[in-house]
Amino acid sequence: MKKKITALVLTLVMLLSVLTACGGGGEKGGSGDVEKIKIYLPTSGKTDDLDKVMEKVNAITREKIGVEVEFKVYQFGQWFQQYALFLSGTEDVDILANYGGYLNAVAQGAAYDLTDLMQQYGQDIIAKEGDYLKSGQVDGHQYAIPIYAGYAWNMGILYRKDVVEELHLEDMVANVKTIDDWGAVLEAVKAGKPEMTPFVTLNGSTAYTFNYGTWDDLGNCYGVLMDGGKTDEVVNLFATDEYKHMCEVMHDWYEKGYSSKDIQTQTDGFVVLTQNDAAFCTLGQTDFNTEFYQTTTCGKPIGTVMLGGGTPVARTYNNVTYTVMSNTKHAEACMKFLNLWFSDKEIGNLISYGIEGEHYVLNEDGLGEYPAGQDASTCGYHLGANISNTNRIIWCTEDPDYARKLDDSNTNAQKSAGLGFAFDPSTVTNEITALDNICTRYRTGLECGSMDPETVLPEFLNALKDAGIDKVIAEKQAQLDKFLGK
Repeated sequence: MKKKITALVLTLVMLLSVLTACGGGGEKGGSGDVEKIKIYLPTSGKTDDLDKVMEKVNAITREKIGVEVEFKVYQFGQWFQQYALFLSGTEDVDILANYGGYLNAVAQGAAYDLTDLMQQYGQDIIAKEGDYLKSGQVDGHQYAIPIYAGYAWNMGILYRKDVVEELHLEDMVANVKTIDDWGAVLEAVKAGKPEMTPFVTLNGSTAYTFNYGTWDDLGNCYGVLMDGGKTDEVVNLFATDEYKHMCEVMHDWYEKGYSSKDIQTQTDGFVVLTQNDAAFCTLGQTDFNTEFYQTTTCGKPIGTVMLGGGTPVARTYNNVTYTVMSNTKHAEACMKFLNLWFSDKEIGNLISYGIEGEHYVLNEDGLGEYPAGQDASTCGYHLGANISNTNRIIWCTEDPDYARKLDDSNTNAQKSAGLGFAFDPSTVTNEITALDNICTRYRTGLECGSMDPETVLPEFLNALKDAGIDKVIAEKQAQLDKFLGK
């Protein structure tokens, strides 16, 4: 009887060994058991050949990290409709992309604390991103991995270089240090190009002129760090001398005819007006890539003058991040995959652009482009670089020196005290709604110059105070102090 029991036990042990070898909880691969994970993300690109590309990706990931990945891709409209469902935990999601912030995932307990796994499996990400990983942290815990993007910028003047050359204003532009100095350039353009509006807003009437400032707005303008975040004191932007002076300058330009009388309601922004030879300059975000990007977009040669001392500032940024879901059963595999994706150029190229020779080719300059006879509408696969902006080839529409300039910009930037800070507005939502309504009434007119700040700005400040801006600032200061370990 004992022999029969022993034989039965041995049989069961052998059977379990066979099941484990065949997969059990995963498939046997070149480097051990293979774990399968799912990543959900949005895109405006083409995904017809997604399965074919994923076969190539998984052939690499199985060998290198013992992981297979399945991408679930949604068009942006559908994505934002489904995002709350993805966070709920009812979907089979292991890694979730977050566009516009990750705090909802953290607040709902949907984000896995990656702090320890980052140290164990995320060394390539740590080496690349360094301090910028703060853009995925809450209270010192790593809840999200931000893409490696351009963190550093400042408010600047964007202008038509060809117009400057035509009117021989090169020396005048070269001597511009502040926004006050720019008035002389506008006067010369108004006289030399009367058919052209010297100054227009960046996005028409759909956004405020000072959305991109020399301050760190800490997620919204209701409490900011002035002077590029050199100080950690949260103040009321609209009550600062700098804001008042900029409104005065805009009003002066408006009165002198440097901007059109309908600037407050003008729906077309700088790009459209520039394409139609109807505008000379605007104010906006300026960084290492602005001149190349705007020149390509506008179809005209665009130059920039960076304000705020000419130094780009690295500040709050958490626009595109990836969270590992708290209910995943494959947290280690997720971290291994993110680290490989964000560091391995072969994986980066495949996921961004597809299969070389089929979905993209390299031109004589080593830049990616669509194969002959294909374009964005006909190519079977093209997610684009913005999903990770990691190690990859440079696309033909980008600055060929983009990667180096990006690294230089992030490395040499002035770093705001609020770098990576993410404001949680949940305790002051009523106040923020009221403040939004007040800003709708006043900001556009003040910031485009059609309202006189001498009389209107005091009204604006009183209305903001009545709406609760001091309470929002106090809450933001308390959260920032906690973020800074005070």
